[in-house]
Amino acid sequence: MKKLRVCVVTGTRAEFGIWRMPLEAMRKSRLLDVRLVVTGMHLLKEFGNTVRDVEGSGIPIAARVGMYRKGEPAARSLARGTEGLAGAYRKTGAEIVLVLGDRLEMLAAASAALAERIAIGHVHGGESAPGIWDEQIRHAITKMAQVHFCATKLAGERIVRMGEARGSVHVAGAPALDGAARFASHPALRAAVNRIYEGRRQLRRPILLLHPSGDDDAREKARAMEIIGALRRVYPEHSLPTIGPNNDPGHRGILEAYARRKADLSFFPSVPQEQFWTMLMFGGVLVGNSSSGIIEAATFGIPVVNIGDRQAGRERNGNVVDVAWSAGEKGIAEAIGFAISDKTFLRGVAKRKNLYGDGRASQRIVGVLEGIAREGISLEKRFVTL
Repeated sequence: MKKLRVCVVTGTRAEFGIWRMPLEAMRKSRLLDVRLVVTGMHLLKEFGNTVRDVEGSGIPIAARVGMYRKGEPAARSLARGTEGLAGAYRKTGAEIVLVLGDRLEMLAAASAALAERIAIGHVHGGESAPGIWDEQIRHAITKMAQVHFCATKLAGERIVRMGEARGSVHVAGAPALDGAARFASHPALRAAVNRIYEGRRQLRRPILLLHPSGDDDAREKARAMEIIGALRRVYPEHSLPTIGPNNDPGHRGILEAYARRKADLSFFPSVPQEQFWTMLMFGGVLVGNSSSGIIEAATFGIPVVNIGDRQAGRERNGNVVDVAWSAGEKGIAEAIGFAISDKTFLRGVAKRKNLYGDGRASQRIVGVLEGIAREGISLEKRFVTL
């Protein structure tokens, strides 16, 4: 049987980490021929040149597509990415393109596949998170895609309500949890955490991971300064481990705040996936507005203080404390204090229950793709009325 030529597009450090386990599972399949295309933030020096992490994974890169240039409008980057990715699909002979989430790179990837008449599989559709343009991009890709791999039942039902055929919707779970669950359960690491801290979470170091929320650089800088101030109230003796933001509009303001308060921070422009998971294992609390706090952190038994509405609409695990920007530095500090000290809350966090999956998403994704390899897939789409 002829193998199905699958093209996976990756644009960021975090999203490549999510793809790792599905990519490994696809590469083991006798029915799938996987080609990896790298684009977006991976190729930007100021964001850590994370294409090196992809190279270090041992997964061959079939094509590299430059998309962003410093200071140019997003629409121009989108156009460049769309054109370049279309060429990569022709080069690789892609028969189905897999994209994940809601970033601009993924809109370019899906648009290029649509223009080239190539089937699209979308991971993490059906979720709600406004971001800057995340909501619009996520749902636009859903309407382009022929196959949907969603993380939860609610997300799947939303996709069906958007007029997609129920048979095209597969509740696979969040792929990030495939590796995370295994890592978080590593007996030696867990023993090390328990030995070092003896259950005293207040001694653990916090992790700051903040992305732009859609405002200008000045406002994003002011918010980042507020969070640093709040963390210093709770952790006056700690150097704060801080991971750089993504490249959405407003990120320069966040970076300016980090440069101004660099004496208070241990700053990492980017971290490989396993280093991030290790930080979660040993961390006291994850503070910011990253989807990793909503999806992955519960598996590691780490509390999360989620600030603002960037993740509004996402389903919550019991480890998340939400606080509005209007709470200010004092309110954020109070939320952090609660997250690391309230015994009832922490007992729930320690259960490590995660509604986003059971660690078997890769198997489910590969199973669906192998079915397509056997039976084919139609590019035709029609709105299905409930």
